[in-house]
Amino acid sequence: MASDIEDRSFSADPNIEKVAEAYALDAVDLSTKQLGIKLDWSDASVASVEKALAQLSASYANTNPKPTEEQVMGFAKAYGSYVGEVYRRNHGATWGIVTLNSQKFPGLRTASGVNFWPWGRALNRIKNGAADNIDGYYAALLSKTK
Repeated sequence: MASDIEDRSFSADPNIEKVAEAYALDAVDLSTKQLGIKLDWSDASVASVEKALAQLSASYANTNPKPTEEQVMGFAKAYGSYVGEVYRRNHGATWGIVTLNSQKFPGLRTASGVNFWPWGRALNRIKNGAADNIDGYYAALLSKTK
């Protein structure tokens, strides 16, 4: 089970949902126009997100100097939002703020009460490589919330 899918404090925030929806649409556009990857809002499309993040991760690893944290986080927010929106649209969840170890992160709470923060996972996938595979993360989330 992915260690960053945990039950923690959560506060719903409809503004985060609006921002996430916009970021998710950015991921769809970016994937289509720059990576030739079609995202269709299905659970299966998370495997395509993994392919996109693998390309971004390879580029990140081979770029010197490294992109700024802000640049990398922009991609993480887009793809993390897409993954969150896929879950929300297909299984039901609410966007808001997850608190973990006194730190606050944008994330979701599933209908069964599990909190997850896909922005952080997407960021880790870009920076750390395949060990933080987002497709496996999503599969673990689905198995935990059924």
